[in-house]
Amino acid sequence: MDFKTFLKENRDFIIVATFASFFIYVYFLPQKINEQVGTPIINDQIIVEKKPDYQPVLDSIVAKSFYVYDILNSKPIFSKEEHLKLPLASITKLMSGMVIIDVMPETTEVVIRSEDISQEGDSGLTVGEKWNLKELMDYSLMTSSNDGMHAIASTFDYYQAVNNISILKAMNQRAETLGLKDTIFINETGLDIDGNMAGAYSSAADVAILFENIIKNNLGLISSTNKQDESFISESNIKHEATNTNISVNKISGLLASKTGFTNLAGGNLAIVFDAGFMHPIVIVVLGSTIDGRFTDVLKLARITSEKLSE
Repeated sequence: MDFKTFLKENRDFIIVATFASFFIYVYFLPQKINEQVGTPIINDQIIVEKKPDYQPVLDSIVAKSFYVYDILNSKPIFSKEEHLKLPLASITKLMSGMVIIDVMPETTEVVIRSEDISQEGDSGLTVGEKWNLKELMDYSLMTSSNDGMHAIASTFDYYQAVNNISILKAMNQRAETLGLKDTIFINETGLDIDGNMAGAYSSAADVAILFENIIKNNLGLISSTNKQDESFISESNIKHEATNTNISVNKISGLLASKTGFTNLAGGNLAIVFDAGFMHPIVIVVLGSTIDGRFTDVLKLARITSEKLSE
């Protein structure tokens, strides 16, 4: 049989086979290439996926400084003026608490004195009331009680007088040990000294390092700061209902800890640590925001951080 006769007798088969081959080439080959290179291809045209643009959100942050730090991978994710020295306000209490708990037994008795409750703010403590140190620390960090932290710091000074180590000396020494080059403590609460001088100064980057150290070495210190409300009973059998000063605690998934700060000089400060998933702690610090803006700032940064980590 010659070639012409073969074509004539098998014309229908050849036509079907040709169309089938063309179909396989057009539809299946691009998909195979796509599987190999990981780039979407439609009708032989490469479609470039557009990555999310986070800049509009970052530009909307009210804070003068912010820092988002990945503890697991030891690297920043987002930042702005992270080494700018700013008034720290009550975030100062994190360092106060850390150096006190490291030295004094958690069962140490703390007695509230008149000079303690003369501090700015009223957290419901009474003169002569007795507390367990750990309970009063939890209460003071959760409610940002200046009275409570002053009482604890005074007790520390009393116990450490024999070693000539004051709470402020211990706090500044620890800052130096941790490499917090932007940080200085002038009092144990962070309250403004006057209209021109704050009680402590630090940077968003330094606060992130401080939080990282606490998370790794003494998570129990800040265990109460991820709760919205909690009841405390002092050793004098006086019940205290505590509400977290961080009003956004229930809006951040995986929140591990948080600390607020606000004074006239500082404006609104907020530092948090949240678990981004599978033991992946992330620190977010905003300094120099507003009393309300600090919460929305952190929520925005938490949202885009989660999005970026899922890319």
